[in-house]
Amino acid sequence: MEATTDKNVFLFFPSPIIKALPGNDDFHFAYNQQKAESFGVLKAASNRGESTLHVITEDQSVYSFVVRYNAQAHIFEHFFTGDEKVGSSSPDRIPRPNKDQNASNESTVAKKIMDSNYLEGNLGPSPRDMQFCKELVARKDFFKSLFKTNNDVVLKVTDIAYRRDKTFICLSMVNNSTVDYDVNFIQFNKISKKASKRSNYQAIEIPPLIESSFNTFERIASGESQKAVYVFEKLALDSNKLINIELNELRGERNIVLPVTHRHINNPNL
Repeated sequence: MEATTDKNVFLFFPSPIIKALPGNDDFHFAYNQQKAESFGVLKAASNRGESTLHVITEDQSVYSFVVRYNAQAHIFEHFFTGDEKVGSSSPDRIPRPNKDQNASNESTVAKKIMDSNYLEGNLGPSPRDMQFCKELVARKDFFKSLFKTNNDVVLKVTDIAYRRDKTFICLSMVNNSTVDYDVNFIQFNKISKKASKRSNYQAIEIPPLIESSFNTFERIASGESQKAVYVFEKLALDSNKLINIELNELRGERNIVLPVTHRHINNPNL
């Protein structure tokens, strides 16, 4: 199964999803955890690698997939009948799927996908969050000196905001070089201040909510600039911690590490 960073891939099952386990953080799978529904949304969190995805449905069926990133992916809906399952977490409790019931379920699910109020829940970004991201991008830079440069490529934190239990980090990339900059990945790592002075420090990755993030970096052409907003569950740091924003270039070495202290994270621009 293939996924991209900028499009949603919908997976429809004959029975509601009760659990999903992606193999790593390169891919995100969202489903309604408050009320069991028969579909979920798959999206790549970075333009690299592959992962496994295991899904368990209410009828105890277990599905197993290999997920790969592909920028040219062209299939964005997958419908399963139950024959694709690899096993059961409780063999004695498997009801045989009914084709007519499956068709009815798929029709109901498709209707819910078109409901914008439903999409405001767990399966996608809130329209209000998207609007807030756009407002952050349009604002003047709140931070003037929070940046790092490598060979005429500048990564800058322009704003940090907090809204509805989410932290919004607005970044700017400026490519003043004559060579395009292709982003391999951007990573947000929590580390201790003392560890940041060692080359082999231990870091804890804090993955952004990629579905809610806005205009994320992929390529910055020569002479161009771009702003992006990465959204996280509420962030707050101890005074001896910081977040390293690591920008890695695809087929290049103009990598940047930008440290952001607890003072910036804990005192967002309201």
